[in-house]
Amino acid sequence: MEGFSEKVGILALLVTTLSLGTSPHPIILIFSYLIHELGHLVFSSLAGAKLKKLKIGPLHLSISYDTSGLTYKREILVQLGGIAFNLFFALCALALPIKGNGAEFFIVSNFSLAAMNLYPVSILDGGGILKNVFSLFLSGGVAEKASRTVSLVCGILMWLVAVYLQIIFKSNLSLFIISVLLLVELCFSYS
Repeated sequence: MEGFSEKVGILALLVTTLSLGTSPHPIILIFSYLIHELGHLVFSSLAGAKLKKLKIGPLHLSISYDTSGLTYKREILVQLGGIAFNLFFALCALALPIKGNGAEFFIVSNFSLAAMNLYPVSILDGGGILKNVFSLFLSGGVAEKASRTVSLVCGILMWLVAVYLQIIFKSNLSLFIISVLLLVELCFSYS
């Protein structure tokens, strides 16, 4: 089993830049991203993965783990870490009596990050989870091929939905841009 490496790539960099430019609360959005990555760090530690490298730069975060000794189930836990932290913090914020646009944006951004990362595309956490689930039941090559196929189909499906929304409602340009960037990133990751 190869080491699990999570790196914010072209898609995440462009989406983050786009989001920060249109976000009413860019600091809250960055904080939500950091919560997500903290979840991966905590869950990797709990699963027994060793942190190889943590690099933080302007609009760039790179985390590498050595998961060579982990089972597929433990790798799934590491990939679920960010999603779990986003959901946990959003639910905690919902339970607090704090009101206002900032609190609402924090809740929505954390739920959105969790939902987006569950999408079964290989460059997102959901794609890694799907690949490891396939690996539990299929041989390595078949699991990889099935994961890539589902990932590509889901990427194209997101793009089609985004095009439909643009044509019919003339809205949701951000979903269209994200879907295009996702497909570009998928193409580069398979070459």
